Amino acid sequence: MVISAHSDVLWCVVGALVLWPAPPAPAARLAVLYPLSATPKRSTRRSRVSPRFLVALALSSAIPLLGPAVAVSAGLVLAAGYCHRRSSTRGKTEIAGARGMAEAIRMIVAELRRGAPAALAAESAAADTSGLTAATMKILSETARLGGDLPTGNSGVHGPNHASLAKAWALSRRHGLPLADLLDAVRRDILASARFAARIEATMSGPRASAAVLAALPTLGLLLGEAMGAAPLHVLTRTSAGGWLMITGSAFILVGVAWSARLTSPGVPQ
Repeated sequence: MVISAHSDVLWCVVGALVLWPAPPAPAARLAVLYPLSATPKRSTRRSRVSPRFLVALALSSAIPLLGPAVAVSAGLVLAAGYCHRRSSTRGKTEIAGARGMAEAIRMIVAELRRGAPAALAAESAAADTSGLTAATMKILSETARLGGDLPTGNSGVHGPNHASLAKAWALSRRHGLPLADLLDAVRRDILASARFAARIEATMSGPRASAAVLAALPTLGLLLGEAMGAAPLHVLTRTSAGGWLMITGSAFILVGVAWSARLTSPGVPQ
């Protein structure tokens, strides 16, 4: 069989997936760049098995049992499911992050209008938030103490709408405009963008569900074929041509899910 001839290559691919180093978590990167406290703490980190390692292990176990074609197809289908899940949750995560940034800016504006310094107001907001929003508030606090401008690069470390916050800070510093009024305008703009993104997210839930149903239709066709006695699973898993057809069909499912995810994930305007 042609599929069996390439089993060594597939084993090498599975081994590479198992041994591929996982990227550090965002919380770990933020802890290195912006430590929350200078007090040393005892490490309580627990060893955690990567989900990618478990998936690769399961696929490698399926190769001798079901054949390389089934393992590759299963990996493609799992990748399609992960892509759909990520598309469904990414928009909600971005909206929640934008609302968290708006709430942090609201706290800063309230402190500024009470007469608090900008550094203390940003530090207080950082203590009441978490994630990238807290990192941005810490950067704002340090910038206020040093009297410089907010950095605008490296968006992977900064929180949502960091660029708008940096522009407002620069306008206040260079032209003497009231910082509280500028930040309040940025907060209203962030909330308006989050509301618009929430409406778009609700509108896209229908097309996203339709794309998931269309991606699952081939499985229904296989079940109907088995019920009718056509034995499509035997053709796909026991013949060389069927194995290539199964891999090709799984690849088309992955491409379709990824493309539909891109079309239905507008995100929050920055």
